[in-house]
Amino acid sequence: MKKNLLLILPLLLTVVLADAQVELTSYRGAFAPAPTRMWTENWTNWDPQNTVYPASNVNVSGVITGNVTWTSNNVYLLQGLVYVDSLATLTIQPGTIIKGDDLTAFSSLVVQRGGKLIAEGTQCQPIVFTTEAAVGSRAKGQWGGIILLGRAKHNLGTQNAIEGIAQPNSRVFHGGNDDADNSGILKYVRIEYGGYLFATNNEINGLTMGSVGNGTTIDYVQVSFTNDDAFEWFGGSVNCKHLVAYRNLDDDFDTDNGFSGTVQFGLSVKDPALADVVAVSTSEGFESDNEASGATRTLAPKQARLFTTLHK
Repeated sequence: MKKNLLLILPLLLTVVLADAQVELTSYRGAFAPAPTRMWTENWTNWDPQNTVYPASNVNVSGVITGNVTWTSNNVYLLQGLVYVDSLATLTIQPGTIIKGDDLTAFSSLVVQRGGKLIAEGTQCQPIVFTTEAAVGSRAKGQWGGIILLGRAKHNLGTQNAIEGIAQPNSRVFHGGNDDADNSGILKYVRIEYGGYLFATNNEINGLTMGSVGNGTTIDYVQVSFTNDDAFEWFGGSVNCKHLVAYRNLDDDFDTDNGFSGTVQFGLSVKDPALADVVAVSTSEGFESDNEASGATRTLAPKQARLFTTLHK
């Protein structure tokens, strides 16, 4: 972690290309001045360690095919890698709780390119992804996270395997030529205690987006206590708003491989006593790489970026 990182860093973080659209405001920073209410109210959670969640009663594993709805009267337990098939749509009702099994390796929800996740909560009924562990025993990395894969552009081509999952595995390829691709909706969603470590520099993040297109909606998402990055984009063109990264281990926002979307209205809350191993990562507020190896890539897209920050 860099010494000059502030404990609380409200950001207006915008990664832009010339044709990208952002919401124009009369203020700088992530939040409008008082008396406007903060957009974090009601749906976020600053103490998930002590939040009492009901016990899980529906175990989920393997591949979801067809159109399936998860309802708020159940609590779902992800056991291992759970895939939403390329022709399937998983819809999750507002207020639904989904847990990752802390006793099963890689427990994560993976939406294959062509598949869709419609997880649209509300301000009063957010959708929560969290660990199966009980109050007082929750910790970073007890499960994986959410992985969205799409067909938008990526500067390494159209057949890229997402990191954090053992290969070969044809279900985790992403990339294509459709920047308008739609992987669904994540709105008013919390993701807690994820971040599965497969190998050094090869982890599942809280929310991982591989070549996700701008037909996808990512808005009002909080990632907390993750064992790697909160949000990471590998290529893609998705436009994201109202993102909260709370006390995560590594980078709060990390873009790679020609990500060309926008990130607007982001709150980064770092723990000054928490950072990744320096030899591996320096735990940035926002990290942006055209390619992690530093190689010169002539393939489009190339990342262009503009950051406007308000420190507080």
